[in-house]
Amino acid sequence: MPVLIKTLGIVFPVFAIIGIGYIFASFKKISLDPLIDILLYLTIPALVISALLKKDLNPTDLYTVALSAGAVVIGTGVIGYIYLGAIGRRDLKGFYLPTMFMNSGNMAFPLALLAFGTDGLTVAVLYYILIGVMVYTLGIYIAKGKGGLKEIFKLPLIYAAVIAIALNLANIEIPSPIFSVFDMLGAATIPLMQISLGYRLYSVKLSYPGISIASSVIRIAGGLAIAYGITTLLGIEGINQKVILLSSAMPSAVINFVISHRYNMQSDLVASIIATSTLISIVTTPAVVMLIL
Repeated sequence: MPVLIKTLGIVFPVFAIIGIGYIFASFKKISLDPLIDILLYLTIPALVISALLKKDLNPTDLYTVALSAGAVVIGTGVIGYIYLGAIGRRDLKGFYLPTMFMNSGNMAFPLALLAFGTDGLTVAVLYYILIGVMVYTLGIYIAKGKGGLKEIFKLPLIYAAVIAIALNLANIEIPSPIFSVFDMLGAATIPLMQISLGYRLYSVKLSYPGISIASSVIRIAGGLAIAYGITTLLGIEGINQKVILLSSAMPSAVINFVISHRYNMQSDLVASIIATSTLISIVTTPAVVMLIL
């Protein structure tokens, strides 16, 4: 019972704030574009810097978290490829994005923070950085065919990560007042991400039920299984392993819809998978949290 109560205490605030965003969308129509720009260009880079400077990093942390995240993305993509071949639907390119790229920000950040504190958030941020790089390279390559590599350099995420990791590894401390600016600005990221996710989900329609469920199973269960296998193989333990497992079992990320819509790649299918996996995660996320506590 104590574990169940602790799990509910971790999971409830996350889904509650997402629900608030969903309810808000039902009576107030706004453009999310300015909010997304604030997240991408201000609060997320600030969170990356503040989180990565709160915990001493070592090259092994960077290597193992990055390798684990990459293995989950590629592994779920391979499973998706096998599945589409088995049902004779290799034409469904839109299947890959939401199957491979999880919501390692909107949901994983608050869950890692509530479950494991700032150390857990730091690991979640490292995981998110690698996923962000892969979304804006491999993800765009899947959707567009080429031109993905240069997209990542248009966002401050990569620069914030490089600066923060370099400062951390070199044991260089930034002045406390400056750090407080990054810390305060970064603190706005998590609730804004959750609200924007809930708001976006309000307009998503459920379609392609069978394929959407299959993708969701590969995304959540497949991601968790691959993460467990790679962390066991690499000997990753403690908070690092727990946060990797948690992040790998997240539902599909909304950014997949943005990319598919921008490059005209079966965005209806992508949106349906995102909505389906998020609904399923209402059950699977508490189960995963209980598993790793």
